[in-house]
Parts: sequence; structure tokens; C-alpha cells
Amino acid sequence: MNLTLVYTAKCLKQTFRSMERVGVIFIIPIIFIVGMALLYGDESSFVIVGDSGDIYTLGVINMDQVVPLNSEIKEQIQLVINEIGLFGDPLNGGFGNEFIDNINHSDRLLPSTEQHRFEIIQFSTLEKASEAVQSRFISLCFILPNDFSKALLSGLNHRINVSENHAILNMSEYYYTETNVELIGDYSYARFSEASMLLEGMLQLYLDHYWISGIPSNKILDIEHESITALSFTEFEIFAPALLVFVLISSSTGIAGIVGYERERGTIDRLKLGNFHVRSFFSGLSLTQLVTTLSTMTIVIMALFFLLNFPVQGEFQGIFILVVSFFAVLPLLGISLAIAASTDGQMATYLPSIIAIPLTFLTGNFIPLPHIKLIGDIQLWHLNPFFCIGEALRKIMILNSEPKGFILDIALLITSGSLIFVIGGIIFIKKAYK
Repeated sequence: MNLTLVYTAKCLKQTFRSMERVGVIFIIPIIFIVGMALLYGDESSFVIVGDSGDIYTLGVINMDQVVPLNSEIKEQIQLVINEIGLFGDPLNGGFGNEFIDNINHSDRLLPSTEQHRFEIIQFSTLEKASEAVQSRFISLCFILPNDFSKALLSGLNHRINVSENHAILNMSEYYYTETNVELIGDYSYARFSEASMLLEGMLQLYLDHYWISGIPSNKILDIEHESITALSFTEFEIFAPALLVFVLISSSTGIAGIVGYERERGTIDRLKLGNFHVRSFFSGLSLTQLVTTLSTMTIVIMALFFLLNFPVQGEFQGIFILVVSFFAVLPLLGISLAIAASTDGQMATYLPSIIAIPLTFLTGNFIPLPHIKLIGDIQLWHLNPFFCIGEALRKIMILNSEPKGFILDIALLITSGSLIFVIGGIIFIKKAYK
């Protein structure tokens, strides 16, 4: 134990005495985080990736109520609807059902060069829809309000009044009836952004059939966005979980650099001659990685909450982030050992920061990862510890989950992280320690 602590103190001194390592571990991540905040801190449309041409699975809660009309009025309005020639029977089945049918047959509204874009799943309750959003089974859920049909009728009535100089319905009751279509989604998921933009475009195309040009659709029908936690986020705040994964991986440069330089200088061989057991070696490195990781994350958390005013949703949010960082040490140390066993000290210092960028994208917070279910809530991507880290941080920082909400991600992080640690340790022992 004494040898372990002595070696830990030695490694920490090497880390903090080297301005090169201090810069890579502490200064560069802070500059990176602040730079991203400056670039993406304003409210924006949250366009992370372009339109991929995929088919998007959308949930819908249809609360629309059919407007009761007498047969004479129905007949007059039906003549106008026949001219529009849309798919469905809105006067009997409701405009909400007609809109859903048109989404299910989106190639009817989109230009002939476009493919069908959506699959619709209807939900009866918001709770079930939210669960589907959180599991990423659907890209988003939209709610059609109970006065959706009435809003569409008001637009159609106004169109008739302007074009034919008479209104079929009472204009005092059916003039610019406003309502809101609500989009509910996980703002940290890039496919929400893509799907919501396409859905808004589809809604605009649908509405354009019902009233004359020159009347903005939002005068009659507006779209409201709401995250499943009822919070709005900037792009930077959405990126934040993935950015913290980048910082975590960058923190492993200290261990990788130390071990890489010790290999070059023959320090490891001298330690073995002094009866320094491999267990003490790994324990010392683990403690060093733990100290540097938690130190880095503490500084970053303070910068996020106090300098950049990241919205704190829970009293213990910072502590939960540190808990996730604590368990992230295993895969980080495994990567450090594998790098140190295969490169010199100079390369080992910088390589973790270089590979941090592609590994960060595997969290699914920058680009969408397909939902590939294995068992229950476990996805294929949970085999990747950095996905588990990103998922846990996403639920803490974006979804405001209680600890029980991300305990599965922590368990899978420990499992996959231990595997990475064992593989990295074996590589190091075979290529460097022996």
C-alpha cells in the first residue's frame, strides 16, 4: 500500500510539474468548452446534421375533435375541399386524422422527387409517448390539440370569404381561430432536430392547401416546441454531455504521457528490479487517473455553472456528474495503457486528445446513432463505455433524471469500462511491462 501511495505521489508530481500535460489536461478543455459556448450559446434552430433522407418514426397524440356541421354547410365546404384534392375525409373524420394520413403518405404532399419520409405511431397518453422519446424509439411526438379542426376550418372559411366574397361559416366564430401543434422531444438527440424541421415543412405544405397565399400560417396555426422536461436549451447546452466526454478522454493524457516517458527512460524496468509489484503499479496509475479526472471535471463543472451559466436543474447535478466521471476512470485508464504500450512519451501525451474527437461522436449527442435494441433497454451502443458515459450525462444534464434513471447506464459503464481496462492492461503488460 505504501508503494502504491508513493508511486501515486510520484505520478501526480510528474503530471502537475509538466506545463505541457497541465495544458493538455486542464487548460485546453476549458478553452474548448468556453469556445463552444461562444459559438453555440445563443438560441438557434439546432441544426446539427443535414437532412439525411431517412425515414423518421414519429409519435402522435391526436386530441382533435370533429367540428359538428349541418349537412348543407358540409356540402358547400366539401366542394371547396374537393378542389383541393387532399387525401382523407376531414369533415367527417376530422382534419387531425386527415393530416396524419397525409404524413403517413408524405409523398403526396412533397414533390415527386422526394421519397416517403415518415412512419406514424399513435399514443394514447403523454407518459407512453415520453417513454418512447426517451428510449429514442421515436424521433419526436407531436400533439394535435382538440381545436385543430376548428383552426383549419377558420382558415378555409377565410379563404372562401376572400376569394368568393362570402363566408360559409359565421366569421365572428371562425375568423383566425388560433391553436398550437406541440412537438415534444429529446433536445439532445439530433434526429429530433431533423424530424421536427421536416414535420414543420409538411405541416406548412398541408396548410398551404387550405388558405390563400399572403396569410401566414402562424396566424391560424402555430407550432410550439417543448422538451420532455419542459425546458428549452441552446445548442451548447445540448452539446454539453458530449463535450464533457471529450474533456474526460482528454484527461487521460496525463497517465498516457507519464507511462510513455517512463517506458522510454527505462523507469519501469528499474521499478521491477526494486520488487515493485504490477498490482502496485496499476493501483498507483488508477489513483493518479482518478485524481486528475476528478480535478479536471471539477474545474469544468465550475466553469459551466458559474462562468457559462449552464442551467442547473437539480441540487446535486454537479455531484452526479462527478459520480459518472468516477466510473469513467476505468475505460480511460485502459485506453491510456494501450496507448502508452504502443507509442513514445511525446505521442502518448497528445494521442488521447486526438482520439477524443471521434470517440466523442459515439455518444450519439453530436450525430444520431440508430436505435439497435439488444435486451430490454440495453442497446448495442451500450457495449461502448463512452456511449454509456454520454447517456448518463445526458439524463443528468438534459433530462433531469433522478439517480435511478441512469443507474443502468452506470452499471453498463462499469461492465464495458472494466473490459476496456482489462484489454488495455493486458496489452501494456505484454508489450511494455514484461
